[in-house]
Amino acid sequence: MSNNSKYLIVVHVVRKVIEIFLGPFLMAYLFKISTDSITTVSLYNIFAFVVIGILAVLVGSIIKNRYEMLLFRFGMIFKLLQLIILVAIGKRIVKYIWLVAIISGASTISWYFPLNLFSSTLVQNNEKKEFTIYKTILSNLVCIILPVVFGTIIDNHSFEKTAIIVLGLSIIQLFVSFRLDYKSTKTTEKRFKLMESYKKLRKNKDTRELFINSFFWGITKEGALNTSVTLLIIITFSKDFSLGVVTSITYILSMISAYISKKLITPDRMKYAIYISCIIPLLGTVMLLFITSKYTIVGYNLVYAFFIQIVEIMKEYKTLKITNSTIINDSNRVEAYVLIEMFLGFGRVISFVLLLLVGLSNSLFLLKILIMCLTLCLLFSGIHLTKIEVDS
Repeated sequence: MSNNSKYLIVVHVVRKVIEIFLGPFLMAYLFKISTDSITTVSLYNIFAFVVIGILAVLVGSIIKNRYEMLLFRFGMIFKLLQLIILVAIGKRIVKYIWLVAIISGASTISWYFPLNLFSSTLVQNNEKKEFTIYKTILSNLVCIILPVVFGTIIDNHSFEKTAIIVLGLSIIQLFVSFRLDYKSTKTTEKRFKLMESYKKLRKNKDTRELFINSFFWGITKEGALNTSVTLLIIITFSKDFSLGVVTSITYILSMISAYISKKLITPDRMKYAIYISCIIPLLGTVMLLFITSKYTIVGYNLVYAFFIQIVEIMKEYKTLKITNSTIINDSNRVEAYVLIEMFLGFGRVISFVLLLLVGLSNSLFLLKILIMCLTLCLLFSGIHLTKIEVDS
């Protein structure tokens, strides 16, 4: 692979570590220090994703063929700011939940959005599958150890001390970004044309299916499903170390499934792999609904982790292909990614509003019902993913 591909893999790996800390462990922290725990977690995510949706259009218009790298680094700096605030205010975060959520949303969209563009343009088409597989395997390999480490440090010391460690990793990521060899794409079209691009892209079958897939993916994998399962684990086990152990095991399974995807899943098998990987976790929720114990909760989480990784790899592979094709190219790639982000955002907000309602009801049974409904949306996402057939 090229140097750009290797540096992007490093950025993705560090990003994954930061996501783990600001994902399940931050959710666990908010759950423990707040009175209305599920409500606080839901509001944090709703604020963050509303900001992402609002800023997606603004960010797209700013970086239309320019300023991508500058915005990318600003996103990393915002993430540094978020971690510094977490260290500084500690348990007072509940009072400033809206501020931390806004910074989180601004960081995500200004950081991850250009990263998608770089993965599409800097990674050659003949490298895309290899890039996706190795990025996934290395991310999971690093994340096998760190969740246990995070959980141990939080249990024995504090959440804030763990944040300092993650802060150091995010600084390393910022330095790596300066190694990327990137030049803004020079095209004659500089104007940001979101609605015009949407009207054109929705007429194409593959991009239409991509948008629908993104909506359901926003409801499930990018939405409240992971958070709901994390909350169920926290309620059941209560210790951050236990959360770390379960998280580490899920990444071991994710790494195995990524390796299987590389070795066994060929283009003619992709459709069946997606269907199987969406249906089995759904069956697992039925078991979780009627038999709720430590074993079934962990069992569902492990099955979900194994099969969702396969779907995620197939989704990313198809997205990278279609965003560097005759359908989506230099003239409309920014608009396409903004539209994908907006459809993801709609799904995310709906998902966390449902979790908010569950939190207001304070019902464990409804939380399990929500997990089942969100996993069902994974199947809908997979159905539309199989209909995306672009290959060039």
